[in-house]
Amino acid sequence: MLEGKGNGYSPADDGAGLSPVEALWEAEQELNPEELAQIWARRAYALAELPPAENQGQTLDLLALVLGGERYAVEVRHVREIYSLEQITPVPRTPSFVVGVFSARGRLLSVIDLRAFLGLPKLGLSGSRKIVAVTAGDAHLEVGLLADAVVDVLTVFEDDVESGLVSQAGAQTEYIRGVAPGMLAVLNLNALLNDKRLIVHEEVI
Repeated sequence: MLEGKGNGYSPADDGAGLSPVEALWEAEQELNPEELAQIWARRAYALAELPPAENQGQTLDLLALVLGGERYAVEVRHVREIYSLEQITPVPRTPSFVVGVFSARGRLLSVIDLRAFLGLPKLGLSGSRKIVAVTAGDAHLEVGLLADAVVDVLTVFEDDVESGLVSQAGAQTEYIRGVAPGMLAVLNLNALLNDKRLIVHEEVI
């Protein structure tokens, strides 16, 4: 006595124990070449449209600055404070990139004109410029960096910072870590603050 298709029945029972892949293959044999070609074209298109894997690497928090019409950045972890341009005391017999010194909450900091230090054209002092107090662990030195403006704080993936690229204005590349999306030149503060010219100046002060 044959039992009806009740509990325990599956479509494979009608296909003589065929697997789903084998059953699909047999079904496709009944199609004409044109229909089969359309099916495989749709499958190929679907595979090509798979979304790219998300970047899950290390990130950098950056403070974006403007120098001479170009955008530069320093890592936020190196930034102590940001000051408006106020009273700066000139210091005799210092390099041309040293603007002077100023008091930052009781700390006497040298102010470095980033434009001049990076080999960009110098610009006169104006009230709109900012002083970014920075420090780097390797250098054990805190200085104020003079920038035309502070414009943004953003996060980028480290893998997106391309090394080997240079600033459009030809700034000294040894102080550039790489270029982030949007042509944002990321400064290498360890290299910058370890420059012998800054260390000599610190001893004079």
